[in-house]
Amino acid sequence: LPPLLRSFASQGGGVKTRFTLLAPRVTRLLTQGRGVLVLAPDHATLRRAWEGLSGLATHAGTRAAQLSGTLSEPQRAHTWQLIRTGEARLVIGSGHALAAPLDDLALIIVLEEASDAHKLLSGSRAFLPDLATRIAAAHDAALALVGTTPAAESVPHPGAVLPPPRARMHVVDYANPPEQPELGPLSSVHLRLGDQGYPLSHDLARVLRQVQERGRQAALLAPRRGYSALLRCPGCDHTPQCRNCDVPLRFHREGRQLTCHQCGYHQPIPERCDQCGDPMWQARGPGTEWIAQEVQKLLPGLPVYRLDKDRQDDLTPLMRGESGVVIGTQLLLSHEPPPDLALIGVTLADTWLNVSDFRASERYHRLLRQLAEWHPTRAPMLLVQTFQADHPALKVMVDGRDTLAYPAAEERARAALNYPPHARLAQIEISARDQHRAQAAAQDLADALHGAGATAHEVLGPAPSPVARVRGVYPYHLFLRARNDTRLGELLRILDTRTWKAKIRVDVNPRGGL
Repeated sequence: LPPLLRSFASQGGGVKTRFTLLAPRVTRLLTQGRGVLVLAPDHATLRRAWEGLSGLATHAGTRAAQLSGTLSEPQRAHTWQLIRTGEARLVIGSGHALAAPLDDLALIIVLEEASDAHKLLSGSRAFLPDLATRIAAAHDAALALVGTTPAAESVPHPGAVLPPPRARMHVVDYANPPEQPELGPLSSVHLRLGDQGYPLSHDLARVLRQVQERGRQAALLAPRRGYSALLRCPGCDHTPQCRNCDVPLRFHREGRQLTCHQCGYHQPIPERCDQCGDPMWQARGPGTEWIAQEVQKLLPGLPVYRLDKDRQDDLTPLMRGESGVVIGTQLLLSHEPPPDLALIGVTLADTWLNVSDFRASERYHRLLRQLAEWHPTRAPMLLVQTFQADHPALKVMVDGRDTLAYPAAEERARAALNYPPHARLAQIEISARDQHRAQAAAQDLADALHGAGATAHEVLGPAPSPVARVRGVYPYHLFLRARNDTRLGELLRILDTRTWKAKIRVDVNPRGGL
């Protein structure tokens, strides 16, 4: 952070509690004729921020303006004029709001500063909280970080840690199933590992039946869309692969096709295995289609809805309070929760941990916190199915610890490894359609960095991308780890000293995978 930047944080609690805590400060600044900017990472957070904060402008004798990419050109021009003339001094929006001509900016509020949705996916690939920090410092404005749980980078900020919302947790530990008695060959009792049920554990099935019996509602979070992560031949273990990417094709049962979720390539399901000719296929890794099918078999007669990129069912009956179950991906969190929600189930939590990214466990912890506070007035049971029941990101939830407990532990671990916030990172992607060309260019770049004085501590790699081939291109990754922005800039300028025999792309403060 810039040394003179004034910052504070408000983490934990519920959405309404956090906004109530902010209200006096925002109202006071608006009453003084100063400007306040609220930055939201996604449409759902923006909607809640508008509902919770926009009314403060009226009490302070000004107006609130919403600025995001969903506005039409005439709407954007009108909103821009309101802000430029000073008629609207409270701006609530997405990344577009950072460019608003807000006079006498006094406070920038960044909501959910750890969310990956703050990352621009093209162009500068900037991480918007970083831009907000620089803009606040340039305007001598305060910076507030407000959200469900802090990012590890935000732990050093002073501020309030609010008590977490009441949560009812139940964990199904697939790695340690309970022992169950059975009769042996001589009628003596032996113990064996019990079958817990998958993808719906016996515990989850029991609670789902109660939901149906009592006329309540449930939401199940699936790890992926489609029917399954892959199809596998039981005879030789062959898995159909994408022709453009080094990934298995996902099975979509409704369309009876295999699809690549990287490039969009799709093909019909082969009648026989290409390797051994076996006509049978086994699905592995349940998605929304598979889980919805299992729920329909378990609860005949109960409405079952799906919400994912492939299909968005009309949830109007659920929102009226009618009984039912909705199965979806994280797209669920962009919608309001059903009013009579009694159960939230995470069908396989490990999916969020099995990612090549040092932020994976932090992202997992944040997801659990968001699910726990999804409903604004109720505390549905949060049932988590996992092979890693002892993971600290989950344990702090089960033990009722506050929202700072896990990020603080993560921050200490990163200090030992010299990762953010204790260093600045940049990912350099070197790619080409010829694998050897990409590999050679990546090594040339690493050699150039070392030749210009970069240390082994500052240059990590190069190494193939976790997905070795994407859309016919072979990406290699090289990471720069510097003590501060100045040193990172010095290292990046080395890239401009010559031309390279492959495509080079730089991403400062990368999100989503190493």
